[in-house]
Amino acid sequence: MQKLRILCLVLVSLLALSPAGAVLAQGGTEYALSLTPADGLYSTIMMAGRDKDIRVDLENIGDEAVTKIALKSEIPAGWTIKFDPPRMASLDAFGSQRIYATVLAPEGTEAGDYFVTLWAESDQASTEKVEIRVMVNRPVTAESIEVRAIHPTVEAIAGSDFVFEVEFKYIGESILGEPKSFDLITKAPQRWEVYFTPQFEKDKHISAIDLKPGSVTFSEKTRMVARAPFWPLPEPGSYKITLDVVSGDLKGTIDVTAVITASYSIILAPAGQRYDTKAKAGRDNYFSIQVGNLGTAPIDKITFSPDSPEGWSIKFSPEQVDVLEPFATQNVEMDITPPPETIAGDYMISVRASGVQKTSEKIDIRVTVETPTIWGWIGVVIIAIVIMGLVVIFMRFSRR
Repeated sequence: MQKLRILCLVLVSLLALSPAGAVLAQGGTEYALSLTPADGLYSTIMMAGRDKDIRVDLENIGDEAVTKIALKSEIPAGWTIKFDPPRMASLDAFGSQRIYATVLAPEGTEAGDYFVTLWAESDQASTEKVEIRVMVNRPVTAESIEVRAIHPTVEAIAGSDFVFEVEFKYIGESILGEPKSFDLITKAPQRWEVYFTPQFEKDKHISAIDLKPGSVTFSEKTRMVARAPFWPLPEPGSYKITLDVVSGDLKGTIDVTAVITASYSIILAPAGQRYDTKAKAGRDNYFSIQVGNLGTAPIDKITFSPDSPEGWSIKFSPEQVDVLEPFATQNVEMDITPPPETIAGDYMISVRASGVQKTSEKIDIRVTVETPTIWGWIGVVIIAIVIMGLVVIFMRFSRR
Protein backbone atom coordinates (compact mmCIF):
# COMPACT_ATOMS: atom_id res chain seq x y z
CA MET A 1 0.00 0.00 0.00
CA GLN A 2 2.84 2.36 0.84
CA LYS A 3 4.48 1.60 -2.48
CA LEU A 4 1.22 2.53 -4.25
CA ARG A 5 1.09 5.85 -2.43
CA ILE A 6 4.69 6.61 -3.36
CA LEU A 7 3.93 5.76 -7.00
CA CYS A 8 0.91 8.14 -7.04
CA LEU A 9 2.99 10.95 -5.55
CA VAL A 10 5.65 10.43 -8.23
CA LEU A 11 3.05 10.57 -11.00
CA VAL A 12 1.51 13.77 -9.61
CA SER A 13 4.96 15.35 -9.35
CA LEU A 14 5.78 14.44 -12.95
CA LEU A 15 2.52 15.96 -14.18
CA ALA A 16 3.18 19.15 -12.25
CA LEU A 17 6.65 19.49 -13.79
CA SER A 18 5.69 18.40 -17.32
CA PRO A 19 6.08 21.08 -20.11
CA ALA A 20 2.87 19.79 -21.68
CA GLY A 21 0.74 21.79 -19.24
CA ALA A 22 0.10 23.12 -15.80
CA VAL A 23 -1.99 21.06 -13.44
CA LEU A 24 -4.12 22.22 -10.56
CA ALA A 25 -5.23 19.46 -8.17
CA GLN A 26 -8.00 20.14 -5.76
CA GLY A 27 -9.62 17.38 -3.77
CA GLY A 28 -8.68 14.74 -6.36
CA THR A 29 -9.83 16.87 -9.39
CA GLU A 30 -7.10 17.51 -11.99
CA TYR A 31 -7.02 20.56 -14.30
CA ALA A 32 -4.42 20.63 -17.07
CA LEU A 33 -3.96 22.48 -20.40
CA SER A 34 -1.49 21.84 -23.17
CA LEU A 35 -0.47 24.15 -26.08
CA THR A 36 1.60 22.78 -28.96
CA PRO A 37 2.35 23.86 -32.56
CA ALA A 38 -0.11 22.23 -34.95
CA ASP A 39 2.62 21.03 -37.30
CA GLY A 40 5.06 20.14 -34.56
CA LEU A 41 7.42 22.88 -35.80
CA TYR A 42 8.70 25.58 -33.48
CA SER A 43 9.85 27.86 -36.29
CA THR A 44 8.35 29.56 -39.35
CA ILE A 45 9.24 32.01 -42.14
CA MET A 46 7.39 35.21 -43.02
CA MET A 47 7.81 38.31 -45.20
CA ALA A 48 7.96 41.77 -43.68
CA GLY A 49 4.71 43.64 -44.26
CA ARG A 50 2.65 40.47 -44.81
CA ASP A 51 0.47 38.42 -42.46
CA LYS A 52 1.56 35.00 -41.24
CA ASP A 53 -0.67 32.42 -39.54
CA ILE A 54 0.86 30.38 -36.71
CA ARG A 55 -1.38 27.40 -35.92
CA VAL A 56 -1.37 25.88 -32.43
CA ASP A 57 -3.54 23.26 -30.77
CA LEU A 58 -4.98 23.82 -27.30
CA GLU A 59 -5.87 20.63 -25.41
CA ASN A 60 -7.54 19.97 -22.08
CA ILE A 61 -5.58 17.03 -20.71
CA GLY A 62 -7.26 17.14 -17.30
CA ASP A 63 -10.34 15.27 -16.17
CA GLU A 64 -12.50 18.37 -15.72
CA ALA A 65 -13.61 21.19 -17.98
CA VAL A 66 -11.77 24.51 -17.73
CA THR A 67 -13.48 27.91 -18.21
CA LYS A 68 -12.73 31.45 -19.34
CA ILE A 69 -9.75 30.65 -21.52
CA ALA A 70 -7.79 33.61 -22.97
CA LEU A 71 -4.88 33.52 -25.41
CA LYS A 72 -1.77 35.50 -24.51
CA SER A 73 1.38 36.47 -26.39
CA GLU A 74 4.72 38.23 -26.25
CA ILE A 75 5.82 39.73 -29.61
CA PRO A 76 8.57 42.10 -30.82
CA ALA A 77 7.91 45.83 -30.53
CA GLY A 78 5.81 47.19 -33.37
CA TRP A 79 4.40 43.79 -34.34
CA THR A 80 0.71 42.90 -34.14
CA ILE A 81 -1.03 39.61 -33.42
CA LYS A 82 -4.65 38.48 -33.60
CA PHE A 83 -6.08 35.20 -32.27
CA ASP A 84 -8.93 33.24 -33.80
CA PRO A 85 -10.75 32.54 -31.57
CA PRO A 86 -9.41 35.22 -29.19
CA ARG A 87 -11.01 33.55 -26.14
CA MET A 88 -13.11 30.54 -25.17
CA ALA A 89 -15.87 30.18 -22.62
CA SER A 90 -14.86 26.61 -21.75
CA LEU A 91 -13.05 23.53 -22.97
CA ASP A 92 -14.28 20.08 -21.93
CA ALA A 93 -12.05 17.46 -20.46
CA PHE A 94 -9.90 15.79 -23.11
CA GLY A 95 -11.22 18.35 -25.66
CA SER A 96 -9.07 20.29 -28.12
CA GLN A 97 -9.29 23.52 -30.15
CA ARG A 98 -7.23 24.72 -33.14
CA ILE A 99 -6.02 28.30 -32.56
CA TYR A 100 -4.84 30.63 -35.36
CA ALA A 101 -2.38 33.34 -34.31
CA THR A 102 -2.05 35.85 -37.18
CA VAL A 103 1.22 37.75 -36.84
CA LEU A 104 2.19 40.89 -38.79
CA ALA A 105 5.71 42.32 -38.89
CA PRO A 106 5.85 45.96 -40.09
CA GLU A 107 6.95 46.56 -43.69
CA GLY A 108 10.24 48.13 -42.62
CA THR A 109 11.23 45.21 -40.35
CA GLU A 110 14.84 44.17 -40.92
CA ALA A 111 15.49 40.61 -42.02
CA GLY A 112 16.47 38.25 -39.20
CA ASP A 113 15.23 35.89 -36.49
CA TYR A 114 12.56 36.99 -34.01
CA PHE A 115 10.61 35.14 -31.33
CA VAL A 116 6.86 35.00 -30.68
CA THR A 117 5.74 33.48 -27.37
CA LEU A 118 2.23 32.06 -26.98
CA TRP A 119 0.27 30.61 -24.06
CA ALA A 120 -3.26 30.19 -22.75
CA GLU A 121 -4.75 31.06 -19.37
CA SER A 122 -7.99 29.94 -17.76
CA ASP A 123 -9.59 30.22 -14.32
CA GLN A 124 -8.34 26.78 -13.38
CA ALA A 125 -5.04 26.25 -15.25
CA SER A 126 -2.54 27.73 -17.70
CA THR A 127 -0.35 26.25 -20.38
CA GLU A 128 3.40 26.42 -20.56
CA LYS A 129 4.69 29.20 -22.80
CA VAL A 130 5.47 28.09 -26.34
CA GLU A 131 8.26 29.98 -28.09
CA ILE A 132 8.11 30.12 -31.89
CA ARG A 133 11.12 31.36 -33.85
CA VAL A 134 10.05 33.60 -36.76
CA MET A 135 12.53 34.16 -39.58
CA VAL A 136 11.66 37.46 -41.30
CA ASN A 137 12.67 38.05 -44.91
CA ARG A 138 12.45 41.35 -46.81
CA PRO A 139 10.56 41.19 -50.13
CA VAL A 140 12.92 41.65 -53.04
CA THR A 141 11.50 44.27 -55.43
CA ALA A 142 12.77 45.20 -58.85
CA GLU A 143 13.17 48.91 -59.50
CA SER A 144 10.47 50.19 -61.85
CA ILE A 145 8.83 53.39 -63.08
CA GLU A 146 5.31 53.74 -64.43
CA VAL A 147 3.62 56.80 -65.87
CA ARG A 148 0.00 57.41 -66.83
CA ALA A 149 -2.25 60.32 -67.86
CA ILE A 150 -5.51 60.81 -66.00
CA HIS A 151 -7.07 61.92 -69.31
CA PRO A 152 -4.94 60.48 -72.15
CA THR A 153 -7.03 62.16 -74.88
CA VAL A 154 -7.76 65.91 -74.85
CA GLU A 155 -9.74 67.88 -77.44
CA ALA A 156 -9.31 71.57 -78.27
CA ILE A 157 -9.26 73.90 -81.25
CA ALA A 158 -5.98 74.74 -82.95
CA GLY A 159 -4.16 77.51 -81.12
CA SER A 160 -5.39 76.34 -77.71
CA ASP A 161 -3.37 74.48 -75.07
CA PHE A 162 -3.78 70.73 -74.61
CA VAL A 163 -3.21 70.04 -70.90
CA PHE A 164 -2.53 66.50 -69.65
CA GLU A 165 -2.28 65.65 -65.94
CA VAL A 166 0.44 63.03 -65.61
CA GLU A 167 1.02 60.70 -62.63
CA PHE A 168 4.11 58.65 -61.71
CA LYS A 169 4.70 55.47 -59.73
CA TYR A 170 8.32 54.77 -58.82
CA ILE A 171 9.09 51.53 -56.99
CA GLY A 172 12.61 51.43 -55.60
CA GLU A 173 14.61 48.57 -54.17
CA SER A 174 13.73 49.95 -50.74
CA ILE A 175 10.74 52.03 -49.70
CA LEU A 176 13.12 54.03 -47.50
CA GLY A 177 15.48 54.73 -50.37
CA GLU A 178 16.54 58.13 -51.62
CA PRO A 179 14.52 60.03 -54.28
CA LYS A 180 15.64 59.57 -57.87
CA SER A 181 15.69 62.22 -60.60
CA PHE A 182 13.94 61.40 -63.89
CA ASP A 183 14.27 63.36 -67.14
CA LEU A 184 11.04 64.21 -68.96
CA ILE A 185 11.57 63.68 -72.70
CA THR A 186 8.82 64.16 -75.28
CA LYS A 187 8.36 63.36 -78.94
CA ALA A 188 5.68 65.50 -80.62
CA PRO A 189 4.61 66.41 -84.18
CA GLN A 190 6.86 68.86 -85.99
CA ARG A 191 6.81 72.44 -84.65
CA TRP A 192 4.61 71.52 -81.69
CA GLU A 193 5.67 72.96 -78.32
CA VAL A 194 5.54 70.70 -75.24
CA TYR A 195 6.54 71.71 -71.72
CA PHE A 196 5.95 70.66 -68.10
CA THR A 197 4.88 72.58 -65.02
CA PRO A 198 4.46 71.56 -61.38
CA GLN A 199 0.87 70.79 -60.50
CA PHE A 200 0.25 74.08 -58.67
CA GLU A 201 2.89 76.33 -60.26
CA LYS A 202 1.72 76.88 -63.82
CA ASP A 203 4.25 79.61 -64.55
CA LYS A 204 7.27 77.41 -63.79
CA HIS A 205 8.66 75.13 -66.52
CA ILE A 206 10.55 71.96 -65.58
CA SER A 207 12.45 69.31 -67.53
CA ALA A 208 13.00 66.70 -64.77
CA ILE A 209 11.23 65.44 -61.65
CA ASP A 210 12.44 63.83 -58.41
CA LEU A 211 10.44 60.77 -57.37
CA LYS A 212 10.46 59.06 -54.00
CA PRO A 213 10.23 55.28 -53.83
CA GLY A 214 6.56 54.46 -53.28
CA SER A 215 4.21 51.56 -52.89
CA VAL A 216 1.68 50.25 -55.38
CA THR A 217 -0.15 53.54 -55.95
CA PHE A 218 0.51 56.49 -58.26
CA SER A 219 1.53 59.52 -56.23
CA GLU A 220 3.61 62.31 -57.80
CA LYS A 221 1.86 64.46 -60.44
CA THR A 222 2.79 67.09 -62.99
CA ARG A 223 1.15 68.94 -65.91
CA MET A 224 2.19 68.37 -69.51
CA VAL A 225 1.13 71.21 -71.82
CA ALA A 226 1.16 70.74 -75.60
CA ARG A 227 0.59 73.55 -78.08
CA ALA A 228 0.13 73.26 -81.84
CA PRO A 229 1.90 75.73 -84.18
CA PHE A 230 -0.01 78.93 -84.79
CA TRP A 231 0.81 79.09 -88.48
CA PRO A 232 0.13 77.27 -90.62
CA LEU A 233 -2.60 75.75 -88.51
CA PRO A 234 -2.59 71.94 -88.50
CA GLU A 235 -5.56 70.16 -89.97
CA PRO A 236 -8.25 68.92 -87.56
CA GLY A 237 -7.48 65.38 -86.40
CA SER A 238 -5.59 63.31 -83.80
CA TYR A 239 -1.92 63.96 -82.99
CA LYS A 240 0.16 61.60 -80.83
CA ILE A 241 2.64 62.83 -78.23
CA THR A 242 5.04 60.38 -76.53
CA LEU A 243 6.47 61.00 -73.06
CA ASP A 244 9.55 59.12 -71.84
CA VAL A 245 10.45 59.29 -68.13
CA VAL A 246 14.13 58.30 -67.96
CA SER A 247 16.75 57.78 -65.26
CA GLY A 248 19.75 55.80 -66.48
CA ASP A 249 18.50 52.43 -67.73
CA LEU A 250 15.13 52.90 -66.00
CA LYS A 251 12.43 54.13 -68.37
CA GLY A 252 8.66 54.57 -68.42
CA THR A 253 6.70 55.57 -71.53
CA ILE A 254 3.20 56.80 -72.26
CA ASP A 255 1.38 58.03 -75.37
CA VAL A 256 -1.25 60.77 -75.18
CA THR A 257 -3.44 62.17 -77.96
CA ALA A 258 -4.25 65.79 -78.77
CA VAL A 259 -7.41 65.99 -80.88
CA ILE A 260 -7.71 69.22 -82.88
CA THR A 261 -11.34 70.03 -83.52
CA ALA A 262 -12.49 72.34 -86.30
CA SER A 263 -13.49 75.93 -85.51
CA TYR A 264 -15.60 77.80 -88.08
CA SER A 265 -15.84 81.59 -88.25
CA ILE A 266 -16.75 83.72 -91.27
CA ILE A 267 -16.81 87.52 -91.39
CA LEU A 268 -17.96 90.07 -93.95
CA ALA A 269 -16.73 93.67 -94.22
CA PRO A 270 -16.37 96.46 -96.81
CA ALA A 271 -13.08 96.20 -98.69
CA GLY A 272 -12.45 99.93 -98.23
CA GLN A 273 -13.46 100.14 -94.56
CA ARG A 274 -16.39 102.44 -95.42
CA TYR A 275 -19.97 101.31 -94.90
CA ASP A 276 -21.46 103.83 -97.32
CA THR A 277 -21.40 104.47 -101.05
CA LYS A 278 -23.06 106.59 -103.75
CA ALA A 279 -25.17 105.30 -106.60
CA LYS A 280 -26.86 106.64 -109.72
CA ALA A 281 -30.45 105.63 -110.23
CA GLY A 282 -30.90 103.31 -113.20
CA ARG A 283 -27.18 102.63 -113.54
CA ASP A 284 -24.67 99.97 -112.42
CA ASN A 285 -22.84 101.01 -109.28
CA TYR A 286 -19.98 98.89 -107.89
CA PHE A 287 -19.05 98.38 -104.27
CA SER A 288 -16.33 95.95 -103.00
CA ILE A 289 -16.79 93.74 -99.97
CA GLN A 290 -14.42 91.20 -98.43
CA VAL A 291 -15.27 87.79 -96.97
CA GLY A 292 -12.80 86.20 -94.50
CA ASN A 293 -12.37 82.86 -92.74
CA LEU A 294 -11.18 83.29 -89.15
CA GLY A 295 -11.72 79.62 -88.27
CA THR A 296 -9.34 76.68 -88.23
CA ALA A 297 -10.93 74.68 -91.05
CA PRO A 298 -11.99 75.49 -94.63
CA ILE A 299 -15.49 76.80 -95.30
CA ASP A 300 -17.18 75.52 -98.45
CA LYS A 301 -19.61 77.02 -101.01
CA ILE A 302 -19.98 80.54 -99.68
CA THR A 303 -22.87 82.49 -101.26
CA PHE A 304 -24.18 86.00 -100.64
CA SER A 305 -27.72 87.13 -99.92
CA PRO A 306 -28.76 90.81 -100.02
CA ASP A 307 -31.67 92.57 -98.37
CA SER A 308 -32.45 95.72 -100.40
CA PRO A 309 -35.35 98.09 -101.18
CA GLU A 310 -38.01 96.76 -103.53
CA GLY A 311 -37.07 96.86 -107.19
CA TRP A 312 -33.33 97.16 -106.63
CA SER A 313 -30.93 94.78 -108.37
CA ILE A 314 -27.96 93.41 -106.37
CA LYS A 315 -25.50 91.09 -108.12
CA PHE A 316 -22.24 89.55 -106.83
CA SER A 317 -19.06 88.63 -108.67
CA PRO A 318 -18.14 85.90 -108.06
CA GLU A 319 -21.56 84.58 -107.14
CA GLN A 320 -20.01 81.78 -105.02
CA VAL A 321 -16.66 81.17 -103.31
CA ASP A 322 -16.11 77.43 -103.60
CA VAL A 323 -13.58 77.06 -100.75
CA LEU A 324 -12.15 79.61 -98.32
CA GLU A 325 -9.16 78.35 -96.36
CA PRO A 326 -8.49 79.31 -92.70
CA PHE A 327 -7.33 82.93 -92.34
CA ALA A 328 -7.87 83.54 -96.06
CA THR A 329 -9.90 86.42 -97.56
CA GLN A 330 -11.72 86.91 -100.87
CA ASN A 331 -12.81 90.17 -102.51
CA VAL A 332 -16.33 90.22 -103.96
CA GLU A 333 -17.76 92.94 -106.20
CA MET A 334 -21.35 94.08 -105.63
CA ASP A 335 -23.25 95.58 -108.56
CA ILE A 336 -25.92 97.84 -107.04
CA THR A 337 -28.59 99.12 -109.47
CA PRO A 338 -31.42 101.29 -108.11
CA PRO A 339 -34.46 101.63 -110.39
CA PRO A 340 -34.38 104.67 -112.77
CA GLU A 341 -37.29 106.29 -110.98
CA THR A 342 -35.60 106.10 -107.57
CA ILE A 343 -35.87 109.37 -105.72
CA ALA A 344 -32.59 110.86 -104.60
CA GLY A 345 -31.80 110.11 -100.97
CA ASP A 346 -30.23 107.62 -98.56
CA TYR A 347 -31.16 103.93 -98.65
CA MET A 348 -29.98 100.93 -96.61
CA ILE A 349 -29.06 97.49 -97.94
CA SER A 350 -27.85 94.46 -95.93
CA VAL A 351 -25.59 91.61 -97.03
CA ARG A 352 -24.89 88.22 -95.41
CA ALA A 353 -22.40 85.46 -96.39
CA SER A 354 -23.43 81.82 -95.93
CA GLY A 355 -21.20 78.73 -96.24
CA VAL A 356 -21.89 75.05 -95.70
CA GLN A 357 -20.37 75.17 -92.20
CA LYS A 358 -21.07 78.73 -91.03
CA THR A 359 -23.04 81.93 -91.75
CA SER A 360 -21.71 85.41 -91.10
CA GLU A 361 -23.36 88.29 -89.33
CA LYS A 362 -24.99 90.74 -91.74
CA ILE A 363 -23.43 94.08 -92.61
CA ASP A 364 -25.43 97.23 -93.43
CA ILE A 365 -24.39 99.56 -96.28
CA ARG A 366 -25.85 103.02 -96.71
CA VAL A 367 -26.42 103.93 -100.36
CA THR A 368 -26.89 107.58 -101.30
CA VAL A 369 -28.83 107.73 -104.57
CA GLU A 370 -28.18 110.66 -106.88
CA THR A 371 -30.18 111.59 -109.99
CA PRO A 372 -28.29 111.26 -113.31
CA THR A 373 -26.46 114.39 -114.59
CA ILE A 374 -28.67 114.69 -117.76
CA TRP A 375 -31.76 115.06 -115.58
CA GLY A 376 -29.95 117.79 -113.69
CA TRP A 377 -29.34 119.73 -116.92
CA ILE A 378 -32.91 119.18 -118.01
CA GLY A 379 -34.01 120.62 -114.71
CA VAL A 380 -31.78 123.65 -115.21
CA VAL A 381 -33.21 124.20 -118.71
CA ILE A 382 -36.79 123.93 -117.39
CA ILE A 383 -35.99 126.40 -114.65
CA ALA A 384 -34.43 128.80 -117.18
CA ILE A 385 -37.44 128.53 -119.48
CA VAL A 386 -39.78 129.26 -116.60
CA ILE A 387 -37.71 132.28 -115.60
CA MET A 388 -37.61 133.58 -119.18
CA GLY A 389 -41.39 133.14 -119.48
CA LEU A 390 -41.93 135.12 -116.32
CA VAL A 391 -39.65 137.88 -117.61
CA VAL A 392 -41.56 138.12 -120.92
CA ILE A 393 -44.91 138.28 -119.14
CA PHE A 394 -43.60 140.92 -116.78
CA MET A 395 -42.30 143.07 -119.64
CA ARG A 396 -45.63 142.89 -121.55
CA PHE A 397 -47.63 143.93 -118.54
CA SER A 398 -45.15 146.74 -117.87
CA ARG A 399 -45.78 148.36 -121.32
CA ARG A 400 -49.46 148.48 -120.75
